[in-house]
Amino acid sequence: MNKNGFTILELLISIALISVVLLLLLRVMMQLEVINHDTSYASDDEIARTELIQNIETDFLDLHLNGLTINRNGEETVITFMMDEEKELVVSSKEVIYDNEVYPLKSTNASYDLCLEYKYQNLENDYYLVMFTIPVLIDGVNTTSNDDLTFTYLGLKNEFTSYPVSYAC
Repeated sequence: MNKNGFTILELLISIALISVVLLLLLRVMMQLEVINHDTSYASDDEIARTELIQNIETDFLDLHLNGLTINRNGEETVITFMMDEEKELVVSSKEVIYDNEVYPLKSTNASYDLCLEYKYQNLENDYYLVMFTIPVLIDGVNTTSNDDLTFTYLGLKNEFTSYPVSYAC
């Protein structure tokens, strides 16, 4: 810089650097908005999700899960658990019903995907693993698997076990 002030080159370099910094800040702010959007659902419905998963997995262990069936009936997906006593999990876009208890979604932009993910895997020594996931959609998109309802069961095969090998919507 000379005694007369800034040169045009110095001014252009300053403007370019400020523009780059502003673009980076804008990008960070947009990402924070998406994160905030997703966490608003998570905080609204986290307790209900945790309670539902705990109730189902406790029943799996206490009542000895021996099989399940999955049926899609229009606007609902029904999963019937064959245990010492039969129980149903009914999934609709805005709520899940298990053991006559309703778990509604509180977040207005969230919904359940009726096309659940199911996996049956044979393991060694007559053990098997059953895992299924009910995806949660935020504005119609599954942005993260952290909010999904996931249930697992590790069991020992016997003459009563009956599981579908795969499931497709």
